[in-house]
Amino acid sequence: MEKLIVKSPYMERATKMIKDAISKKIALLEHSRQQYHKRLDKFEKKYNVTSEHFIKEWAAEDLEGKDMEYVEWAGEYKLYLLLEEDLKILKSLEYVAK
Repeated sequence: MEKLIVKSPYMERATKMIKDAISKKIALLEHSRQQYHKRLDKFEKKYNVTSEHFIKEWAAEDLEGKDMEYVEWAGEYKLYLLLEEDLKILKSLEYVAK
């Protein structure tokens, strides 16, 4: 496991600030995840297929709106996956005092 070392003459306050910032970022990402779920859910219900299956198997020609709808759904899903990765990373952080 890699380590990130933070040094400051104000360590106690700096630690609190970093933890608060990360907590706020997690909350923001979790809110964004809910918004992505709503948008992806519309596509999934319309076409009765999961976003994961859509990305792997479908082409723009399979959709009513063709290219534009394909780009929108694919973009939303890819951004959702990046968001999930960011959340995973932030939630995996461990604070170790020296």
